[in-house]
Amino acid sequence: MIPAAFDYQRAASLDEALGLVGTGGTKVIAGGMSILPLMKLRLASPDRLVDIGRLAELKGVRRLPDGRVAVGALTTYTELADSPAQHYGLIRDALPDIGDVQVRNRGTVGGSVAHCDPASDLPAVLLALDAEIVARSNRGENVYPANGFFQGAFQTALADDELITEVRLPGPRDDAGSAYVSMSQKASGYSIVGVAAVVIRGSDGPITGAGIALTGVGEAPYRARAVEEALVGSDGSAGAIAAASAHATDGVTVNGDIHADAAYRTAMAAIYTRRAIEAALGRLG
Repeated sequence: MIPAAFDYQRAASLDEALGLVGTGGTKVIAGGMSILPLMKLRLASPDRLVDIGRLAELKGVRRLPDGRVAVGALTTYTELADSPAQHYGLIRDALPDIGDVQVRNRGTVGGSVAHCDPASDLPAVLLALDAEIVARSNRGENVYPANGFFQGAFQTALADDELITEVRLPGPRDDAGSAYVSMSQKASGYSIVGVAAVVIRGSDGPITGAGIALTGVGEAPYRARAVEEALVGSDGSAGAIAAASAHATDGVTVNGDIHADAAYRTAMAAIYTRRAIEAALGRLG
């Protein structure tokens, strides 16, 4: 289909972009992998698109003085895969299966986070990592914890006048292993069930920390707190992992659609959570 008519303006700087967002009917475009399909289907009809795709200050991946990794909002999936962020096992797992080659070359980290598709892979990864999402407006800078940022289908905590500028990932640690596993819908690449797992464990000791997040299951990506609570303090045995994974959908209204009904998704959520935890533990020492 053809989109409805709209105005277009390319921002030459971040300050210019911040002066344009927040007005009624204005949407931001970067890679265009999310907004353009919606416009073609007339599920979105913005009055104006503000193009931030050429803002160099929002691109690139760098290490921060405290050891964390900052990922610019306009960094593409392909650029992220070739960056220092590749030392996170779950990022290495997730990126190759996101969309197709075109999507990975054009789609941006900030766009995926702001769009908050219920089946998007990257939000689950950020949740499991306890990442931070940095946003700017003319009022100043705001740092959001990933947990709590994704509020519903295509809904985030981002204010109307804010732009995501970067995502901050925790620094690497020797006692942590991570993994991402998913059951994908082959035509679209979206996850029917996707699970990101970060597991912290000392040498031959019990599990001391965990971050488990799921996508494709509920109305938005979410942290599986009940799984984490059951996992922490356990010995990480097969039985302990299976028992913890059984809580993958606790308190969640599970989606049902043409690809998988709610009962099947619930069963797969437990199975894929178990697989993600096992894979994360397998990357420890």
